[in-house]
Amino acid sequence: MSRRRGVFIAVEGIDAVGKKTQTSLLESWLRSEGLSTRTLSFPVYETAIGKEIRKFLDGTAVYPPEVRAMLYAANRWEKREELEATLSKTDAVIVNRYTGSNLAYGVSSGLALDWLMNLEEGLPKPDLTLVLDAPPARLVPRRGRNKDSYERNSGLQEKARGAYLELAEKFGWTVIDANRGIDETGRAIRSAASGALDARRKSV
Repeated sequence: MSRRRGVFIAVEGIDAVGKKTQTSLLESWLRSEGLSTRTLSFPVYETAIGKEIRKFLDGTAVYPPEVRAMLYAANRWEKREELEATLSKTDAVIVNRYTGSNLAYGVSSGLALDWLMNLEEGLPKPDLTLVLDAPPARLVPRRGRNKDSYERNSGLQEKARGAYLELAEKFGWTVIDANRGIDETGRAIRSAASGALDARRKSV
């Protein structure tokens, strides 16, 4: 009998909202619960396509929104087999940004949702998508000086936040108020993750 797939959790939200911190905290908590856990962050800059993404984020290459969206999706396709293999042998996999980011930022750049979804069709689907939400203006102090082209675009950040909330309602993603302290945000995330783990256990 084949092993059941691990629970797949995607952590989403605009830049500097706390995804990296909360991904790390969630990983630590899952491991403390005795679950084998792996994390992955997108974009994966070490791949051929990831290096191209880094270029336009750094401002050394310019692409239209359609090409940027295709590159982001292709970066996930580069990692599809690795992700599927990890899910097959791990209790939980957490990704910092996934398909939701391409949908939110793509729509915010004027691209059609259906077209964006087609780019991602066939990739493993998360069991739980967490959208960390906070007003962009409150996040400015967190961004530091080395901001990429997306982080510098305050208008895009505002649009992306709105898009995330609309997509969360459309697709049933879980919105987490990240405009609180790290600990309180983390508790809300653990509660949502517990629900996803329970649902996965009941489904097998």
